[in-house]
Amino acid sequence: MKKTKYIMSWGLAFAEKQDLEKLSKKAKQGWRLKSLAFAGFRLEKGAPEHVQYSVDYRLLKEGEKEEYLELFSQAGWEHVCSSYDIHIFKAPYGTTPIYSDTESAVDKLDRLLKPVSLIGKFILPLTMISYLLMNFLTGPIEQFSKIIFLISMVFAVPTLMMVVALMLRKKKLTITKSY
Repeated sequence: MKKTKYIMSWGLAFAEKQDLEKLSKKAKQGWRLKSLAFAGFRLEKGAPEHVQYSVDYRLLKEGEKEEYLELFSQAGWEHVCSSYDIHIFKAPYGTTPIYSDTESAVDKLDRLLKPVSLIGKFILPLTMISYLLMNFLTGPIEQFSKIIFLISMVFAVPTLMMVVALMLRKKKLTITKSY
């Protein structure tokens, strides 16, 4: 029997709650989260656990990680894995959620939205300019613009989808006042 396996993610920006619930179900079956992987999670076989997962988005400066992880540990959350600014924790059911109030949940979304918005502010104008050049010029510049347009679309579409999804989640949180 395999000791590790990969499961796909819907994307934490789009379906964070569903992905974390799926990880909890897998943990009950003995498949524990080992690491984040491209577009998913890497799990390893172990003893079944009845745990809940939570994610935090925070870019840590050098020397901050130990204090950051200790803060979560004191609240009953065990660090599982990190990738860049994404940190996943687990705790037994009944442990106070990391984000138990609307304000902190909105703050978490703002931290995730910031780098995505920066990418969007660069890639969307590049996409529009290359589209205009592609349609109004001819010759080598037109061909070059087509290439730039296609490449920028590969980044622009997912970036725009993430920004919209995060803004809708943020709006829903502020309207319902519950996380």
